[in-house]
Amino acid sequence: MPEDAALLSVQQSLRQCFDAIEQQQEEWSRAILECAPLVISLSNLAEQLQSCQKVAFPKTPLSGFSDLQDRLRYKLEAAVDLTLEKLNDKMCILQSVRDCVSQQVGSVLYVYEVNAEKLGLESLLGRTSHSPSIADMLEWLQDAEKYYRNQYLQRKLLLQIQDNRLSDIKNLTRSWERLNDTFTAKQHLVTDMLLNVSFFREVAK
Repeated sequence: MPEDAALLSVQQSLRQCFDAIEQQQEEWSRAILECAPLVISLSNLAEQLQSCQKVAFPKTPLSGFSDLQDRLRYKLEAAVDLTLEKLNDKMCILQSVRDCVSQQVGSVLYVYEVNAEKLGLESLLGRTSHSPSIADMLEWLQDAEKYYRNQYLQRKLLLQIQDNRLSDIKNLTRSWERLNDTFTAKQHLVTDMLLNVSFFREVAK
């Protein structure tokens, strides 16, 4: 029957999307975890660089080393640049996850739209003991896509800092943690979604 074929097509697309998101979530979580020590290191380096610029070396016992302050500042600035580069590498991973999830969700919505006219209301809203409704799953996927998109954008904006704004870099750890707190209520969104569709995904295996 046309409706059965349309329903099967949408269900297969949903399963493929959930499988992809599960894999991408692992990449995302790993990258976020690896960002934490880099953010802390960057803040510490900025604090050291700020202190280096404030100290009047000629008035200290190190006054005999005329180029010490410049060498120390150069070394700290190089370390800041290197740490920022490593953080940007992690952001590229987050961007890749965001793009992949967006593409996967977009594909599901396209398959649904193509088959929407063939699906009855019961097929769209019906739930079983092993499957949420298609409507629920589509909503969860759009929420997940929005979650990744907002997370990436806000972290990217946070890292758009100027080298001469040492106070901003020094406070980066606090800002990063505050951003984590902002998403606390939603941080389990993807995990909960995958748990809710676990039986639905197993049916096809």
